[in-house]
Amino acid sequence: FTLTKGTAMTTVTPTANGGPITGWSVSPSLPAGLSLDSSTGAISGTPTAVTSSATYTINATNTGGYDTATVTIVVNDVAPSGLTYSPSSFTLTKDTAMTTVTPTNSGGTATSYSVSPSLPAGLALDTSTGAISGTPTAVTSSATYTVTATNTGGSTTADVTIVVNDVAPSSLTYSPNSFTLTKGTAMTTVTPTASGGTITSWSVSPGLPAGLSLDSSTGAISGTPTAITSSATYTVTASNTGGSTTADVTIEVNDVAPSS
Repeated sequence: FTLTKGTAMTTVTPTANGGPITGWSVSPSLPAGLSLDSSTGAISGTPTAVTSSATYTINATNTGGYDTATVTIVVNDVAPSGLTYSPSSFTLTKDTAMTTVTPTNSGGTATSYSVSPSLPAGLALDTSTGAISGTPTAVTSSATYTVTATNTGGSTTADVTIVVNDVAPSSLTYSPNSFTLTKGTAMTTVTPTASGGTITSWSVSPGLPAGLSLDSSTGAISGTPTAITSSATYTVTASNTGGSTTADVTIEVNDVAPSS
């Protein structure tokens, strides 16, 4: 018999040849909640505790002697169900510890947890409680992870979505940040410095004076201006998955000075 804790078993009554049976006994004792009928030898009841598989010997006796039969019984827990993480979606930042989240389950107590695929680097699943925790150590695109909660009665699953963004860039600086250039004369390339995470994209608004450009990999400003341009302020934006930061530069392009 494979039974479930808290669920009544179907009563089973034995058959036997020979004379009428006057006594019944069982060894060892049946799992908690089950009983042997002393008049009929029937086994019935509602198991109240999880019990590993074991063999029980039933003795039927009368004045002429006895006979035995064995039965094997295992009592499994109620399968876990309704596994839930709240929240179930996490937007994390590289190198910043996440708030530990522990699931709830409306069925039987889960005895083990697993996850597929593996969580992002630096995060871990507690195999006893299902809690997810840790400090992510790498930028990771948004993905869905399936957590499985298991006990002797079965299993249930829950999905969580995790994305790990980089640390946002900060303290973007050009030195110098003001340029007085001459039409037709190449400027000295200026490359910015920044704190925070790795910058993955650069942009500038409004567009730089004709002949100048912003390097899309480094944020450097360089080139040879080809037109006279009044002094104006240009805002450079450095971005990554965690956010963005800006710096202003002022550029003026004068004409070539008259000469003899």
